[in-house]
Amino acid sequence: MAKLKNLSLITVLTISIKDPTLDVIHEGFMQKTTGNALLPAMPVNDTNMNTQVTALHTTYNAFKAVPPTMTEAQVSSKKLAVVTSYNQNAGYIQGVARSAANAAGDVNVGIQLVLGSGYKIKKSKEATARGFNVTNAGAGAVDITTKAVNHHAGYIRQYGATTDKGVPPATTEEMIFSLEVATHINNLKSKTVYGFREASILPVKHASDSGTLTTASEKKATPTAATKAHKSIFTSGVTSHYVWSEWVYIVIT
Repeated sequence: MAKLKNLSLITVLTISIKDPTLDVIHEGFMQKTTGNALLPAMPVNDTNMNTQVTALHTTYNAFKAVPPTMTEAQVSSKKLAVVTSYNQNAGYIQGVARSAANAAGDVNVGIQLVLGSGYKIKKSKEATARGFNVTNAGAGAVDITTKAVNHHAGYIRQYGATTDKGVPPATTEEMIFSLEVATHINNLKSKTVYGFREASILPVKHASDSGTLTTASEKKATPTAATKAHKSIFTSGVTSHYVWSEWVYIVIT
């Protein structure tokens, strides 16, 4: 049987001890392999993985308590155990998935096996939101920063809770508009995955030839259409008036 040439598309992502602890906890809890006939010999089965992740979660919460009742070293020890188990499983699942894809003559068979197990496939070309960053800023809070597109530009941020990284929010909160490149959002749900995206919009030029789209081609901002009287034009019924970035995902601390 000829080997599929695109089996490299089935590359299962691993995690690292350097990853945020909440991310490691989330990824460990996502494992779902019990009852899968193609995965009878998981190095660390779902029950044992859940036990390890729960121990890490409990230790992490105790470390974050005021006053803390666990040490950072204790968290690191539990975290290393989860990372080691997760990566052993990732390698095993990748091998099984590639074999299944080759036997079926369809790489999608292997990809679905990986995703159905709660693991992730490395994307051939990772989409990124250039210049748009979201970072944790304390319990239930994030800081959003972006690269300015224009001195007078405005920035629109949309966000919402979701089930996992890579899954756009089914519902979103009220859109936030700001003239600042930096924004702080608080009162978010801790230990929850949120998706964020952004659109920027340039002001209407107050010039005699106004009436055309006014945006520099090198700027990824939403162009603004206007009349000669400098009135902004919006068309009812369009899906969105804004050029949105890709979604950026983060687990809230």
